[in-house]
Amino acid sequence: MLTTHLVPMVTDQGIATSTAVAMLAWFGLLSLGGILLAGPASDLIGNRVPIAGAFGLRVVLFLLVFKYQNLASFWALSLGFGFTFLVTAPLTPTLMGRLYGFGNIGLLSGFITTVHHVGGGFWAYLGGVIYDKSGGYTLAFAILAGASVVALVCTLLIKEVRHVAPAGEESGRSAGFSPALASGVQQPVQGSVRRVEP
Repeated sequence: MLTTHLVPMVTDQGIATSTAVAMLAWFGLLSLGGILLAGPASDLIGNRVPIAGAFGLRVVLFLLVFKYQNLASFWALSLGFGFTFLVTAPLTPTLMGRLYGFGNIGLLSGFITTVHHVGGGFWAYLGGVIYDKSGGYTLAFAILAGASVVALVCTLLIKEVRHVAPAGEESGRSAGFSPALASGVQQPVQGSVRRVEP
């Protein structure tokens, strides 16, 4: 929603268009910094903590703009949310691979990416509907904050252990799943992935 509505929501508060465009540009630039730091961070502390940190920061930023819609809050939103914008993109597929096996990464990441983009397109539209009905984006930020809280809690509940099928289960192989899933043992994920032999 923010990439679509950031400039109009900022200019609606009487802030110059040039400033709003600069915020969007810095939004994009900071997203590069976030994604470059996401990989090394996941190598050191796992995938769950950086993803949770991104959602936690978003909760704070959305509540800030929900309460205060001014130049300072919009700069904070642009820089902070921009930094977290792409963090989940590389970490979510690698987390799925560590949990369920990289032989299944195509199916899992494809499903997640599809849901993500359908939701993003829906939110871009819904943000406009909320603005048309209420005359502002306050309700939209309340919903975004609530959704980020849910995402944060769900992320914190993830256990970074390898999930595998019961020993001797062959149905997964015929469906194209990795044979590494057949050992029947959960193994903790510590940095690099350990290959599980059938």
